[in-house]
Amino acid sequence: MEKTLEEFHSELRNEILVEAESSNELTEDAFFYFFSEDLIKAEVIPTADRCFFDKPGLKIDGYGGNPIDDDATLSLIVCDFSNQEEIVSINRSEIDSMCKKAINFISKSLDPTFREDLDMTSPEFGLTDLISSTWDQIQKIKIVFITNKSLNIRNRDFDPIPVNGIHAEFVPWDINRFYDLMISGKEKEELIINLGEYGGSITALNASSPNNDFESYLCIMPGYTLAKIFKVWGSRLLEQNVRVFLQAKGKVNKGIRSTIEQNPNMFFSYNNGITATASDIKKDFNQTSEKGGLFISSITNFQIVNGGQTTASVHEAIKRGFEENLKDIQIQMKLSVVSNESRAEEIVPKISEYANSQNKVNHIDFTSNNKFHVDMENYSRKILAPQKIGTTIQTRWFYERARGQYNQEKALLKSTAEKKKFDALNPKNQKVTKDQLAIVINTFLCKPDLVSKGSQKCYVEFTQAFTKKQASEEGDKTFFDETFFKYSMAKVLIFRRFDELVKKADWYAEGYKRNIVAYGIAKLLHTIKRKNKAINYNNIWKSQSLNIELENSLLLMGREAVIHLTEAERPKGAPLNTGEYAKSLDCWELFKKVPVSLGEDFKNTLLSKEEEKGVLKEASKNQKFDNQLETENYIVSLGSDFWKKVLKFCMQKRIISPRDQNLLYRAIQVNFVPVDWQYPRLIKIIERAKDNGFKD
Repeated sequence: MEKTLEEFHSELRNEILVEAESSNELTEDAFFYFFSEDLIKAEVIPTADRCFFDKPGLKIDGYGGNPIDDDATLSLIVCDFSNQEEIVSINRSEIDSMCKKAINFISKSLDPTFREDLDMTSPEFGLTDLISSTWDQIQKIKIVFITNKSLNIRNRDFDPIPVNGIHAEFVPWDINRFYDLMISGKEKEELIINLGEYGGSITALNASSPNNDFESYLCIMPGYTLAKIFKVWGSRLLEQNVRVFLQAKGKVNKGIRSTIEQNPNMFFSYNNGITATASDIKKDFNQTSEKGGLFISSITNFQIVNGGQTTASVHEAIKRGFEENLKDIQIQMKLSVVSNESRAEEIVPKISEYANSQNKVNHIDFTSNNKFHVDMENYSRKILAPQKIGTTIQTRWFYERARGQYNQEKALLKSTAEKKKFDALNPKNQKVTKDQLAIVINTFLCKPDLVSKGSQKCYVEFTQAFTKKQASEEGDKTFFDETFFKYSMAKVLIFRRFDELVKKADWYAEGYKRNIVAYGIAKLLHTIKRKNKAINYNNIWKSQSLNIELENSLLLMGREAVIHLTEAERPKGAPLNTGEYAKSLDCWELFKKVPVSLGEDFKNTLLSKEEEKGVLKEASKNQKFDNQLETENYIVSLGSDFWKKVLKFCMQKRIISPRDQNLLYRAIQVNFVPVDWQYPRLIKIIERAKDNGFKD
């Protein structure tokens, strides 16, 4: 049964209160981090940095990163948490008041006198400095209002408010909107583009194949329309995998720009156009085309998977004063409309991959259905963590490869006893999302500057690195085995425990916790590696805890990180904003040079590189043996009827050699038991059949 709004509110409130108590932080802080993570995944904001400031007429709770890195958009966050058990309503006058306070904070940030009165080490000074130093480059302001109250208004649209010549957009996210996002099962809201608001319907020709289960169209997209759409929606139009390679940050191709400015009427002939996908379109039947085409009036979940430079160029033309030229530009667009969500997860990444020939994308198919995520999920369900000291049960580290899996699996259980058993076996503090794993892995790869940039950028780089690693796997060689899973969870355990230790440390004074944790762990790892040593992750996995020596060493590094981030002298031209400084490579390079010493007690707990290789070699040997047994059991379990279907399919498709055909004739026999070399051969036959359309 679907969860009601009231149940959703009650669970969220309880979760925030428990998180605040267990992590020894303010309820408002827990609320901010909990909901801002959802908005990052939904691509409402690129990242979320906490900055609480509440004075008469002024209020701010955080901001969404550097405007220069986010399409020249300043994103500010304002929160309003209700601790009431029942859902509380909020009216327009209360919202207008919140919005006005945020606007006032922006205006004050541009006042040197106001900035001078703030503590230079405080997050609020850092934010005001960021706003004032980037003001000339800011083109858009977005104020995101987060609340667990219910907006008691009919019209949820708010008119933009002018701030020193720039219009501020107010984006409210109340309990109803979060609930709608949750029950949709998606990570972000549908993006519906009504083309009438951007210049009118576009012309198209149906190019669908009768054998396809999705629609294809050849379209003409006016340059002016595309520029206006991109101005509103920005990087949400650029499919995340391709965004890694086609950053639309003003890096405009000179040839495209020259055509726009000097020969706009030749743009169609000179430009390759764009490739896009959508989940749905609406056709305008009130318009007709003399050439037999049709008109598209609305596009849902519009994603540009190839043509980032073209899109950035037409948008840049407006800023450069060539808006009139865009009215003479027509852009060819190949549009694939894939309405089936599971089919889209399979097809869209391949459209993205194959469409990108100029800027080559190598297997950037790292959606939740990617083999890496599926394997991590499978490991997390079958591998039980050793018992913690003082406990009698084994638990799981629950890897959530898709949004809401944890809650969905629990919701499927009917009785209270079953749900209690699920909670005991899968403790909520051992749930790990793919975004969280990306942050932890990049921290342990000694990239604290990247981790400081937020979960979205972290996941993008995680995608790149692990896709290349996965593509390089050959034969029995695998990097992502059970040992990788266990060690990854050990690293998550270290990261989370250090987070707890920082919050309780007497030298921690609120703010920049994520930066301190990332820099502290990276500094420790960097120091250990220079001594050709390694942390014994196997022991951490076995004990499900950190020894006191490791905890003390982490606290030492955390203290050094605080001094480096907030007190140490910075290079000339470095940002005054500590959060932004932490995102720079200079910050990390300087921290690497800070001298630190490790205690002898801690050194004695470390492994030498040779010892680490021995542990990994033994684990790999055991993994291969387990994989072989799993393959053998799988092959034997398929049965003769399955092999008959495979043989018939392969012969019809003519994709089988005489040797493999003879092997399948043997497999059809009752009580067939393969010999060693036949197991991998049969697996390859199955894979070949599936690649050609075979279904079990």
